[in-house]
Parts: sequence; structure tokens; C-alpha cells
Amino acid sequence: MTESKSPKDFTWGFATASYQIEGAYNEGGRANSIWDTFTHIPSKIADGSSGDVAMDSYHLWKEDI
Repeated sequence: MTESKSPKDFTWGFATASYQIEGAYNEGGRANSIWDTFTHIPSKIADGSSGDVAMDSYHLWKEDI
């Protein structure tokens, strides 16, 4: 493995999609996304999973801060 170094002024960033972390797909007046609709169609997702709960940051946000 080759070691790699970032420049001293390099700033790391992070990103995610709300679908991956929020959960609570039918709460708080939130409308369904295309992924909500797609994952609820039987046989579209091999293991039947969805983002309905995901990481549940909608309910766990106080613990996340």
C-alpha cells in the first residue's frame, strides 16, 4: 500500500443524502420521495429494505449533536 498525504491546507468534507439517514418517511408532513415510492414496490429491492427508518436521525437528532 502506498502512503498518501494531503496538503496542509486541505479541508475534509462530509456529505450524505437525507434518505440514507433521516428515516421517518411518513412523519412531519414529509412527502414521499421517488425512493420511498420505488422501495415500496414489491420485488424492486432484493432484500425488501427501504429508508423508512434508515439511521433514524429524525428521532435521534438530539443524540447526534
